[in-house]
Amino acid sequence: MPKDDDVLIQLATRIPKGLHREIKLFCVQSSISVMEFVAAALEEKLRKSSMRGGRRASGGR
Repeated sequence: MPKDDDVLIQLATRIPKGLHREIKLFCVQSSISVMEFVAAALEEKLRKSSMRGGRRASGGR
């Protein structure tokens, strides 16, 4: 999750319409924003990947 002092960057991507609908429904039922969901999902994926020896790109990307 972003901290209060984090600079937020806009991310634009294309995902299947059905997946977007599922995400929106999940977020409404969980009382969280889509932004919070996506940020948490990306952080979780990176954390799991790094535990398996994956490397995280550096250089401000």
